[in-house]
Amino acid sequence: MRMPLHSSILGTLRCFEAAARLLSFTKAAEALNLTQSAVSQQIRQLEERLGYPLFLRQHRNLILTVKGEMLFECAARTFLDIEQTLKRLGTSDSPLQVNCLPSFALQWLMPRLVDFHRLQPEVTVRLKAEFQALDQHAMRADDIDVAIRFDPGQYEILHAEPILDEYLMPVASPEYLARHPGFATGERMGDVTLLHDSAPWAGAPEFIEWRTWLEAERPDWLGQLSGVQFNLSILSIGAALNHQGVAMARTAQVLDEIKSGRLINVFGRLVRAPARYMLLVQREEDPRVAVFSQWLKEECRRFSELRQQLLGI
Repeated sequence: MRMPLHSSILGTLRCFEAAARLLSFTKAAEALNLTQSAVSQQIRQLEERLGYPLFLRQHRNLILTVKGEMLFECAARTFLDIEQTLKRLGTSDSPLQVNCLPSFALQWLMPRLVDFHRLQPEVTVRLKAEFQALDQHAMRADDIDVAIRFDPGQYEILHAEPILDEYLMPVASPEYLARHPGFATGERMGDVTLLHDSAPWAGAPEFIEWRTWLEAERPDWLGQLSGVQFNLSILSIGAALNHQGVAMARTAQVLDEIKSGRLINVFGRLVRAPARYMLLVQREEDPRVAVFSQWLKEECRRFSELRQQLLGI
């Protein structure tokens, strides 16, 4: 028996799909914000119009008939397609404004964005590298949809969640270590030049990352913290790659260089950083934000697995 597809039958099919998925008229009613009797009546009317039962009704239990299972598979697939289409249609055409620290953008995020565009071609990302501290007002004023920050701060107003813990390690090129064998073996600091990121986050104490590592591993060297300071970690890492000294690096900055052998984890000892990477979003309900956030967290998970394989953490 053919049935016209109009609003009433769509509502009835929604009741049927929920009842078939949950195998309960009561649970379906709760999910749809209806009464149990309304759902039961809708299903009964649908069965009468079709001319065959969709459920076997047992004491406190529902079982789909063979035809009921076939209709459920079709209805579930159809409603899922409709929901996904509505989400796509509701996605803004404007670029997703992503605000990120310069070094993290260059060393970690930017090389991965090609994959995001391949997977989500309908979402255009506009990446802006900046240092400034963020709060809800700043994100709204600058129209920032997503921000990534590395700091130990707490965000009480913005939606914020940690996405990647970090670890510190001294790194240097093989050539530099060959010229400073006493340091490479841990015997003495000698005339080694320490390379510092002077601003790992806004308001960070001076030499915080070298100090954190030395306090944990070589407290006897704490009196020799002077060295060359850079306002970007990518500059201190670049100096290490150019055989100019030993940089204190975060794993997200140098994992590829460690893997290739261009840089060496000098002592093989890693110390948890005093900060971690945080994801800040302004509007969680924005479909573009949801898609990008899910992708970013998956990339962080994959990076953590690779780091575990290469560095054991």
